[in-house]
Amino acid sequence: MMNNQGNITGGATAGLSSATQAASALSPGAVRTFLQENPTFLSDNPELLESASRAMPNENNVLDFSAAQATHFRRRYESLKTNHLSLIRAGRENQSHLDELRSVFLQLIRVSSIPAVVATILDTFGHRFEVPFVVLGIEANRNETGEFHVERFRRLTPGSVERLMGDQDCLLSPVAGQEAIIFVDHADEVQSCALYRLSIGMQRRPAVLAFGTRETGAFSPEQADDLISILCGAAGAALSREFDRL
Repeated sequence: MMNNQGNITGGATAGLSSATQAASALSPGAVRTFLQENPTFLSDNPELLESASRAMPNENNVLDFSAAQATHFRRRYESLKTNHLSLIRAGRENQSHLDELRSVFLQLIRVSSIPAVVATILDTFGHRFEVPFVVLGIEANRNETGEFHVERFRRLTPGSVERLMGDQDCLLSPVAGQEAIIFVDHADEVQSCALYRLSIGMQRRPAVLAFGTRETGAFSPEQADDLISILCGAAGAALSREFDRL
């Protein structure tokens, strides 16, 4: 700005500050646009809301910005707290699963015969997954006869696993079909089942570990089965150890 001597001066000398000039040029629409483009601005500068709240009359139907901000922070706190507790619960559940896995692994390591391994697998897995029917089937070599004297163990004829499962390593059936034949006497009771392919010993004998329930829909291809897959792998390793000793 030019004074009466023709010299250029700052706005303050002329009685109008630069800040006032800038503020007068900032329209409500520009403020609104800025806040829309910077949605966290008021959250990052809560003191602005407190100042605005103090400047406004405390009457009915008047928004208390500081109270609104406090409410917003409380909600964020509750959300973070809920997420935190959820993570703690998930961590405890994972630790519980790890403890169960460790217990099963130790049991499979300690037993030292095929019947003992089979019994441990069938009893432990049935209890762990709360299913009434658990069957282990292992294909016999063509020159083998007889069965192990373990309940729910099946010595299968060569090619049985292929006929049951095709080329799948895992078969989860919401509604049991012809694969329920593995449950023999209980085949008519099994309404949903899960079959896991095993490969036993250096001879890589085909085998299947089957779980069955009386309710349809207990198993489905979409469900996560990481835990049961790990346990089935441990079962296959324990059986391989004992069969390779024969």
